[in-house]
Amino acid sequence: MAGTGNEEVISPFKLISMRARRGVVRAYVFSLALMIAVLEVFYILNFQGTLEQFLEQVGLEGAASVVAKLTLNTEVVEAIVMAGLLGVGFMILPARRPSIKWSREELQIYMERHIDKIPLYDIVLSIAGFAVFLYVAYMVKMLLAFEGSLPPDARPIAIPLGIIAFILVMELARRAVGPWFLIVVTAFLLYYLNYNRFDIRYWIENMIYWKSGLFNIPFFVMVIYVFAFLFFGTFLEKMGIGEYITRLMLSLFGRRPGGPAKVAIVSSGVMGMLSGSSVANVFTTGTFTIPLMKRSGFPGEVAGAVEASASTGGQIMPPIMGAAAFIMAAFLNRQYYDIVIAGFLPAFLYFASLYYFVDIEAKRRGLKGLRETEVPELKPLLGKLYLFSPIVLLTILLVMRLAPAHAVVASLSVALLAAAWASNAPLPSKIAYTLALGLVLGVAVASGMTLLGAIYFTGISFIFISIALLATKSFRGLARALLEAIEDSVRNGVPVFTAAALAGVIQGSITGTGLSGYLGEKLIEIAHGNLYLLLVFAGLISIVVGMGVPTTANYVITSLLSAAAIASAATSLLGVDELTALLAAHMFVFYYGILADVTPPVALAAFAGATVARADFWRTAINATRMAFAKYVLPFVFVVQPGLLILPILEGRVGPESLVWGLLSTGAVVIAASAGFAGYLGGHIRLKPIRVILVLLGIIAISTNTYAVTAAYIASAVAYILARMGKLS
Repeated sequence: MAGTGNEEVISPFKLISMRARRGVVRAYVFSLALMIAVLEVFYILNFQGTLEQFLEQVGLEGAASVVAKLTLNTEVVEAIVMAGLLGVGFMILPARRPSIKWSREELQIYMERHIDKIPLYDIVLSIAGFAVFLYVAYMVKMLLAFEGSLPPDARPIAIPLGIIAFILVMELARRAVGPWFLIVVTAFLLYYLNYNRFDIRYWIENMIYWKSGLFNIPFFVMVIYVFAFLFFGTFLEKMGIGEYITRLMLSLFGRRPGGPAKVAIVSSGVMGMLSGSSVANVFTTGTFTIPLMKRSGFPGEVAGAVEASASTGGQIMPPIMGAAAFIMAAFLNRQYYDIVIAGFLPAFLYFASLYYFVDIEAKRRGLKGLRETEVPELKPLLGKLYLFSPIVLLTILLVMRLAPAHAVVASLSVALLAAAWASNAPLPSKIAYTLALGLVLGVAVASGMTLLGAIYFTGISFIFISIALLATKSFRGLARALLEAIEDSVRNGVPVFTAAALAGVIQGSITGTGLSGYLGEKLIEIAHGNLYLLLVFAGLISIVVGMGVPTTANYVITSLLSAAAIASAATSLLGVDELTALLAAHMFVFYYGILADVTPPVALAAFAGATVARADFWRTAINATRMAFAKYVLPFVFVVQPGLLILPILEGRVGPESLVWGLLSTGAVVIAASAGFAGYLGGHIRLKPIRVILVLLGIIAISTNTYAVTAAYIASAVAYILARMGKLS
């Protein structure tokens, strides 16, 4: 974005979040968001069954029988949720997307024309999308009775409306994600239609009304799992946890060399985990951290790169790893906590490597920390450490193999308590709120519920109880935060859910034509049985696809096209068992799909970082690629040494030596390559041949070969000694 002076950067995300925020349209959007939330809670999270059980236990059989009759099939609920998403989507997403390159004045004109006013055609599309998918929901109920086929007498109406429904989803995706994604969807769809001799009726039945297209696994996973996590993350943001994390990290790391960059790494990692979007995270935390980094001495292209690299890491950080991680669990037929366990160590290693790179970059530049006046006092911040409790509890519950829905609800109960105690309410009100939550839990347990069921019932009940506190002065802010979180979680979910629906169409096209098996065989054939060459091809495919496709859809495409081939090669060449090989292969394409956000020529996160920093895009993108080097490396290492994923060791499929050697190999790569890229290791390394050698040895160590890893460590040690002596300047 163009700009001069100290004017504030107005991001497109901020403008879009402002649309439909007043008057009747705001009430309309909120009503649809509330409808989606109620459907999710009552049917998807099965509060209906829990409430029915509770009413029976306390002797209200009549009320329990009424609740029991309010049943809807999951497939019908999915279609109604889609109706609500289209209703909201066309109201909040303008037909013309703002450009990051626009000046402040251009964005102001855009806001007056497209944000402050809702054009009539958007209102028509919103109502049409809502109505059409309500019809789809009605037809889905009929298809359940007719085993997936449209009744002959319904086809004259169902087929045209099905086509309209698909066109509306495509248009919403164009607004939410961009045109390149539609090109990819169209290409796969044409292949599918050609394969089935352009049988439109068959396509409409399977892709629109049934489970092979829009309502395939990706959208199912969004509805079943992701909405609850999205609401959880949105509410934590409303609690102010983002600002708190940034201030805490600033207090802990702000005085260190390059302190603001280290603050950006930690805070952006946590907030990226909650938001699930690399680019959106750059525009939120980056507006604070990037100016701080520039004031501490980092050039704009480095400051923007640090923020971009850290923000992309948020999507790989447990316990909330983004929507694609939930789809991975479904594809692998594993529980989500398995993915959390497998993703923890690689994510930690990535952020550790990024921290290390920033540290040596700051020392190379001779930078110091922030002034004492710019660093918040630590003691008051430590008094609010309880704000982390919901995230900590969620992690523990997932690792304990609690169902994700129950884990989120239990953590949300703690989040409500934390928000209450962090509010300005009087102490007696806070105590009363806490006792009320304990009372609801006690009544639920006394009614005969299991502890797990009681925690779940209490968490859901207290959401409604807390909203009711809007009438009180003490907790009005908490109630408003909950209501805003409901609306914003649906607003934030529109791009993800829409992309997931069309990713289901791509999935149906690939699996319905046998394309995945054919391309997998071709990849293995082209690689001539060389695992590393196969991984390079798979990584390039993921990055190229990711340049025009969001992470969720990218993972769906690349996992179907190349994950099986990687797993097959790993099994035959390394002797790894099939389950472990599949886990490593899917994690590989997941990582590389996210890397598209920092890999030129598109590099959307780096572009956002350059925008906020007002720096050159290409320099920012190249710096982001250097800093994120570990993310390019780690997938190779955990395919060859799957012990790095920890889960295979816990399952007894891999020995602990795989973990040890994976850590040693990663360390060799990071130390050698970072020294070469940064030109610093205990002292300046200005001799380019030495830097090139260090980078090359780091890359070769990816193989985890004993000699390669040893050579990288020896070269790094020698370079460190010579640099300390000033021999490499």
